[in-house]
Amino acid sequence: MQNYFKKFEFFVVFFTILFFTFSLATPAFAVKLYLEPSQGEYRPGETFIEEIKIDTEGECINVVEANLSFSQNILKVVDFSTGESILTLWVKTPTIDQNSGTISFIGGIPGEYCGRIPGDPGPSNLLGKIIFKIPGVIVGESKDNMVEVKFLDTSQVLLSDKMGTKAKLTIQGAIFKILSEPGISKDEWQEIIKRDNIPPEPFEIEVHQDHSVFENKYFIVFSTTDKQTGIDYFEVKEGKKDWKKAISPYLLEDQRLESIIKVRAVDKAGNERMVEYMPLVKIKPLPCRIIIAIVVGLTILLLIIWIILKLKRNRAKNKPHEQKI
Repeated sequence: MQNYFKKFEFFVVFFTILFFTFSLATPAFAVKLYLEPSQGEYRPGETFIEEIKIDTEGECINVVEANLSFSQNILKVVDFSTGESILTLWVKTPTIDQNSGTISFIGGIPGEYCGRIPGDPGPSNLLGKIIFKIPGVIVGESKDNMVEVKFLDTSQVLLSDKMGTKAKLTIQGAIFKILSEPGISKDEWQEIIKRDNIPPEPFEIEVHQDHSVFENKYFIVFSTTDKQTGIDYFEVKEGKKDWKKAISPYLLEDQRLESIIKVRAVDKAGNERMVEYMPLVKIKPLPCRIIIAIVVGLTILLLIIWIILKLKRNRAKNKPHEQKI
């Protein structure tokens, strides 16, 4: 009996060691959201770019919700660029609240994204770019300052498993040193804008009607990307009306669909791409009076033609008799 218990204890210890060994050897994959650069030094008056990136660690994802905070007393967000972003479907476009020092967005990827392709030199894991500016004069500060940009715990990434499963997430923010002594003002963002002379990507306008959207009224859907500086805004023009800034979906004013619809996409550098939607030509039914008049007119015309042809045949028959006499 004692030998039996010793053997039992041996197997328990053996399988326990084996289980923990296997657990430690198995990598725990976790999607990572991080900022690049993660540190640096800047001076008053400078403008710099902070890139938001993702490392899926072998997971396949399709939705990213990022919520960040920054030191709003020193850092000022002057812009947010979606140029080169892997996110193309924006559930919530990048929103900046300078007063509270927060930035948030929700973006999707058609299909799925499983990480950077090996050997790809491009920024194929970029989510967006935050453009920060440091005031020329920092009020109430006389020494070097440390500022922070970080992800909030409400940030999340969803796996592309058709169930909306949240991925295990790790985050990495950034800390910068703002020097008190002013130097040569640098503006990385303006340098990028000056180099951008390429318009947004081609796109199409789609007209839709749905009972669950705009009370079953006609609306248009449009979307495009800009690989350099990102889309700044869209404008819509119906017929001879003025251009209006708009977002997709856009409720049409002309519910008869008789106007030419134009949509203009403008990027951060001012480059434009414009597309048109030509309405289908609708044939209006003729009034009954006109239809009756046309039918009567055609009947009279046919009757006249029949009489003329009959007279010609009669004359042709009578000509031989006239020659004999």
